[in-house]
Order: sequence, then C-alpha cells, then structure tokens
Amino acid sequence: MLIKDFKSVNKMLNDISGKNRPGDIYVDNLHSPYIRFEEKFVIPASSITHPEFSVVKEFVSILSKYLPEAIEGTCLLPESRPKKETGKLFFVRPIVFSNKQFLYVFATDMQYLGGAANEEIKKPGAQNLTPSIITDRIYFQVKIFPIESVKEEGDHILDFKSLRFQGGVFRVESDRTHDHPIRRFSEIFDEIDFSDIESKIREELGINSDIWQLGRVYSPIGIDYLALGLRFLTPSLPKIIKEFRNFYPVLDPGEDGVEETARSAYHSYLKQFVAEREQSRSGNMLWKINFTEKGHTSQ
Repeated sequence: MLIKDFKSVNKMLNDISGKNRPGDIYVDNLHSPYIRFEEKFVIPASSITHPEFSVVKEFVSILSKYLPEAIEGTCLLPESRPKKETGKLFFVRPIVFSNKQFLYVFATDMQYLGGAANEEIKKPGAQNLTPSIITDRIYFQVKIFPIESVKEEGDHILDFKSLRFQGGVFRVESDRTHDHPIRRFSEIFDEIDFSDIESKIREELGINSDIWQLGRVYSPIGIDYLALGLRFLTPSLPKIIKEFRNFYPVLDPGEDGVEETARSAYHSYLKQFVAEREQSRSGNMLWKINFTEKGHTSQ
C-alpha cells in the first residue's frame, strides 16, 4: 500500500466515533479471538500477499461501523508487524503513563478463518486471492506493550521499536544445576519457546485458575514483539485504557518486582472473565467469553 493510501486511511480513522455494535466474544480452537454480531456483512476478496488499497479501505469501513471503539484515534501501520502476516491490518496508538510509553495494537484479519459454508461464499478464492465471504464475525487481537520509540511522519506512525523484555524479577528455574546459577529470561530468548516463559510469568504474578478462569484458552500476558505485553479480549480502546491505567506497572517489574497495588488491580480485572465451553457448527471446540463489569455482563 502506498504512503498516500495509508495516510488516506488514517484520515478516516481520525473521523471515527461511536459505540461498538453489540456482539459476543469467542475464542476458537486455535485460540484466536473473534466477535460475532447479530447481523451479517460481506468481507471483500483481496490479494493474499499485497491487499489492495480499495479492499483495505472497505474493510476499515466495516470496522468503523461495527467496532469504532477499537480503532478510533489510531493509525494504520503501512506494513504488517510482523511483515509475514500480510492478511492482517495493524492499528496502533501510543499511550503514556508516568512517563512510560506503551503501544496499543489492534490487529484484525481480513480473511475469514471460520470455515465458511457454501452459501456464505459470495465469490470463490482464486490464485493469490482470498474468497469474498458473507459473515457475522471479525477476528482480532488486542495488545499493549512498552516501547522505546515510534517512527513518525507528521501525525502518521510508520513503525515502532518495542522495549525488549529483560526479565526483571522473572527468572528461569528449570535450568538450575549444582554448578550453574539461574539464568535470566534475557539470556535464553532464542533457546526456549515463549509459552514456557509466559507460563512462568503467570506463575510469578500469582495468576492461577481462581484469578484467570480461562486457563490455557487464552493467555492474558506474554511476550509480543520481544516485549512483555498484556493481551485483551475487549475490542474497545476506551474500556481498555480505563482498566490498563490501574495495572500498567505489571509491564515494568524491575528488580523489586511488581508493586502489590498493581498486582491486585490486575487480579481483580482478570477475575471478571469467564469462559463457557461450546462447539462450533463444524464440531470444533470454542469458548464464549463473558466479561462482568460493575455487576453487568458486557462485551
């Protein structure tokens, strides 16, 4: 996508406002979150490797209608991050608390991932072209992580540099031997799977089954862009910021660990999520996510 094209999209994003359409949050058997709406819409066909500007613009219009809270005031990155995820759009917005800079990222997939029925395929896929699908869902990921800087051109964000996670008080104990000290995570980033690191981080933060009832369905904290990040199942920037301001120090453990007030606030937030196990129409497992806020269930 040309620079002038993505700047045109960013102008659209600056003018977006409104409330999200009502919908139910799910996580599928591949641990991918999506929101399902009461009505259906058409996802346009696009190039698998280089989505056309007209298609991107049409998809942003869909998002502005159904999920304006997720992308309001954001900038669309001109390239996917990571670059190999060519079918996704990445909307970003810097956030600053206590002079610490974070980045909000809303990523959404322009391809349908749910296994469409024949009657839902408006236009079949072709070589290097995705099919056009009639659907009721939007797949998404929402993350916030610390950054060192953003690369900007005027009001447009071109790229970012994450703040690499150095371990802090989180350490690896599985490598302890009689003659080798415990190594910090920063020393073994290229040696073990991130899921092992993430499991240890959750344990260090006291995130157990009583705190986070979703278990392995979806991890609320982990390593993203080599930074320690939080992951959210609420596609709404205003709602996320309202909560995140209470526990952002979780992402900056330091040598003394996470302060108790931030840890408690994060635990309180995580306790509000409950997953109901269901089955997709194709027989695969999926989970419906319920979030209770001040006595009211909402998505």
